Amino acid sequence: MSDITLYFAPASRAFTARWLLEELGLPYRVKTVSLRKGAQKSPSYLQINSMGKVPALTDGPVTVSENPAICIYLADRYSLGNLAPRLDAAERGSYLRWMIFSTAVFEPAIYLEDDGDELAASGRGWGSRSSVLEVLDDALCVGPWLLGEQFSAADVMLGSLLSIALFNQRIAQPAESLVRYAERLSRRPAYERAAKATWP
Repeated sequence: MSDITLYFAPASRAFTARWLLEELGLPYRVKTVSLRKGAQKSPSYLQINSMGKVPALTDGPVTVSENPAICIYLADRYSLGNLAPRLDAAERGSYLRWMIFSTAVFEPAIYLEDDGDELAASGRGWGSRSSVLEVLDDALCVGPWLLGEQFSAADVMLGSLLSIALFNQRIAQPAESLVRYAERLSRRPAYERAAKATWP
């Protein structure tokens, strides 16, 4: 039985957690945190997420922050074997890779400056922007999802960041595979519901 509260702000990365909750079909409460009023830095909210960011999520006594952690927690607890491969499944390693890739590799590669210097890229944990996009293109050419035929919480996590990056034109001349993937994601009913709530 879930007792979930999502700490949320419109037009924020809290979209990811809300989308996954919609995919899971779980009942949940939403507590809106006013970023404009600085509520994310209030003492009461800092008890929930000491970074002063959204989203954060509570499930009874459990508190989770950071989108990949929220996605892993929810999918493992409420959809193991469906939106999350079982612990002994061959796909589990790839699933965890894409989940972490989303914020540890894809997001910095897209949002930080990249001058194409391969020597500098070799010292960064995410390498070069071009190599990141090539790896993602290779995976999505097999598709339709990151794990092949099985849609998973990793698609929610990475797909949400990709959709935002494409909308904000952070990727010059994106590969057709990335554009088609984002279009497939945007047609999911759970995505549509979360998007309406996040970008009203």
